[in-house]
Amino acid sequence: MRTLQATPLSASVPASLRAMGKLVSPYGLVSRLTWLPVTEGEPDFQVYSGSLGNPGAVLTSQSAWAHDPASGNFDGAGGALDRETAAHLAAAESLERYSSIAWDPQGMIWATAAELGKDAIPPWDWPTCSPAELADPRCGLIPADPAVPLRWVEGWSFTRGRKVYVPAVQVYLKCSPESAAERHVHPASTGCATHADPLAAVANGMLEVVERDSIALTWLQRLRLPRLEVDLGELSAEQQAFVERGTSENIRTLLFDATTDLGIPVVYGVQLADHDCDLAQLVVATCDSDPGKAVAKLYREAASLRIALRSMAGRSTRPERPEDTVSVIDGALLAGPRDQRHKFDFLLEGDRPVRRLSELPRPGGGAEPLPWLLERMAAAGCEVVVVDLTTDEARQVGATVVRVMVPQLMPLSFAHRARYLAHPRLYDAPGAMGHPVHDETGINPHPQPFA
Repeated sequence: MRTLQATPLSASVPASLRAMGKLVSPYGLVSRLTWLPVTEGEPDFQVYSGSLGNPGAVLTSQSAWAHDPASGNFDGAGGALDRETAAHLAAAESLERYSSIAWDPQGMIWATAAELGKDAIPPWDWPTCSPAELADPRCGLIPADPAVPLRWVEGWSFTRGRKVYVPAVQVYLKCSPESAAERHVHPASTGCATHADPLAAVANGMLEVVERDSIALTWLQRLRLPRLEVDLGELSAEQQAFVERGTSENIRTLLFDATTDLGIPVVYGVQLADHDCDLAQLVVATCDSDPGKAVAKLYREAASLRIALRSMAGRSTRPERPEDTVSVIDGALLAGPRDQRHKFDFLLEGDRPVRRLSELPRPGGGAEPLPWLLERMAAAGCEVVVVDLTTDEARQVGATVVRVMVPQLMPLSFAHRARYLAHPRLYDAPGAMGHPVHDETGINPHPQPFA
């Protein structure tokens, strides 16, 4: 692998990313960028990984830091058509990861939900595990006791148009529970985003929340999604380049329309590679207000994900029982071998509708994404909350880092024993989209293959 200490600026790097190069230095936030070669015969995207080193050296909240890629990738990655853009994307994602764990105890409030009153969004207003899940001693979660205080941080509700308080453990990663009331959720990175434009950061975070909601619904309810047909003529020149670069004679990419009742485009992809003993099946999904951009991004992210999973396949210890899956990669690695393809029959087998890319919803008349997204969420009765995670390091390069949260949407869980199966949306949304609805006993028993 090639290791870079810094990456020169180039006209190929979008202006919004160029300042991210300042983060890369042996003494900077990102100590190095490493180019990751692709396997021969696979899509030849340029992919870089950034190294944060040990954040505990500068963050008192992370003084006991232990780097474990299987528990969550805190070294950002970036993929693109050219190396310089990919390297800058890796630096930007590294900044996002760092900011998501840079919490300050002094910025938190210890209180019960009752003490904060109507400004609080309490733990029981977020997705919860079912009684059957909570009865499992290995679930790891318990119902929040309203009488027990917990830590809160300030957020902004676009829906209410005012400040709100949300549980700190819903916002930050590597923020271990410090009271029993904080053991209601397994933290995930969903909704974290960074961008030079604060509004774009919020929009990107919201898109990821919508994407993860669709991924969870698709797998848990085994939705028979419509196949998605993409004509290259419908794509911009840049989007075509991503699709063409991501196409390989060794890998078949099947696309599905995973747009939910929210009416925000989600593209779900299953890549089939019969020659690959570890990754014969791979799942990737993307969400964007521009459906063509979502398709292009899917091919890019699939290539990056394949590299990451292959690097872990030989050194990751699989759980003895699938239900013990807790890692962000375990489900993908368990579903990867060719003899596991039957797990995808609900997507691969049988007749289903076919939808064209041009049929997917999108903002009209060149409207800005964020207002359109907020309108869609409001129409669905969803509250959109954003918390500012911007660190000093982000400000120094003109970036904003946010965490976007929507309590009404279905979370993506990698802990198989804690999939929030009591959340009403898991059973309401499929019916609203015209799909059969499975009750809890009929939920997909296989671990989530998305990583």
